[in-house]
Amino acid sequence: MERKFSKISIILIIVGIFGAYMAFPPINIDIFGWWGICIGFGIYLTGIVLGICAFFKKEKGLMKYISLLSVSLGALFIVFLYAIVGKI
Repeated sequence: MERKFSKISIILIIVGIFGAYMAFPPINIDIFGWWGICIGFGIYLTGIVLGICAFFKKEKGLMKYISLLSVSLGALFIVFLYAIVGKI
């Protein structure tokens, strides 16, 4: 069975972004508090690593490029946290 890192990467990125952003408005589901943000960002970073693996394994399709484009969302999230908390 051939692994599709690009599909798993997209799924983990979506779940990670939702998990990291759910503590902030307008979603504002505060189940895990600050740990939920850390867990969501960790899942997001795992998805990014799998996207890089898909790129180096030269998988066919555009999904690997979409997963690598989401790196900008991670940078935006760090800026967003810096604006809210005031320090990292």
